[in-house]
Amino acid sequence: MKTRRARPFRSILVPLDGSPLAEQGIPLALEIARLARSKVRLVMVHPILPPPFYEESAQLYVSVDLAMRKAAREYLRGLAARLREQSTLQISSILLDGPTEAALARYVHDSGAELVVMTTHGRGGVRGAWLGSVADRLVRRLNVPVLVTRVREAAGTPAALPRIREILVPLDGSALAEAALAPAAAIAELFEAELVLAQIVPPLTAGSLLPVNFAAGYDRDAVALQRRQAQDYLEECGEALRKRGIRVRTTVAVGPNVGEALIGLAHPQRIDLVAIATHGRSRVQRLMLGSVADKLIRGAEPPVLAVRPTK
Repeated sequence: MKTRRARPFRSILVPLDGSPLAEQGIPLALEIARLARSKVRLVMVHPILPPPFYEESAQLYVSVDLAMRKAAREYLRGLAARLREQSTLQISSILLDGPTEAALARYVHDSGAELVVMTTHGRGGVRGAWLGSVADRLVRRLNVPVLVTRVREAAGTPAALPRIREILVPLDGSALAEAALAPAAAIAELFEAELVLAQIVPPLTAGSLLPVNFAAGYDRDAVALQRRQAQDYLEECGEALRKRGIRVRTTVAVGPNVGEALIGLAHPQRIDLVAIATHGRSRVQRLMLGSVADKLIRGAEPPVLAVRPTK
């Protein structure tokens, strides 16, 4: 008897800061929610203003705080109402208090959100705050996947309906890096997309691993062996996914810089989404994958789904 899988991403959280740039993550969040039949919650954090220096300023302090809170609440409610008119999704909003990162992390945990969708940064609007550093820290802190989309500075026309056809999943042979496979597969099933499992094999330069001198600068036979091992590993990972009916292809490339090589693979004309664990370990050079994830989030054109592995 075939068992039914649990519905993925039942609750999606979209952090905003009142700016059009931060709102650019909404279309992708709504499309995932439509396919997964998920609830969407728009969330914004009201900052704690520094206390007034003079007692005479106390009344002004309270007035400014109340005005900012009212503007943020009206912004969220108005945006949620407009989005509900355009779809049949359950869309709600909430205004939080406190330091932005801590308030968002606490609410993600308490609300049971299963996916966070946000842009690389926001600007202006109600609060005039950038989201970039917040997104960066949430990726490292949250135990749920964070889908980070790159903003389009000159977004004059409405974005086309998000389409995800190919998802790049970088792996390095470690169980930590494989944490990205489950959420990537869930999105692949929702969009009927193909997973592209990739591994970058660094060339073995003289003295990098073995105390020998290579006349040619690197041992081509050793690199060829590593490529075959990487290919076998990727095929093994892909086999279980193919049994679920997910289309999978694999690719192995040689390059001295893993991050740059993956950015090259993640060309927007070929790849629509990158899914990567925030930490991993290479069997070849024992490099942590965290810095590679950073490079992809900052440098890749497609959205990046960052997954923090549980130890």
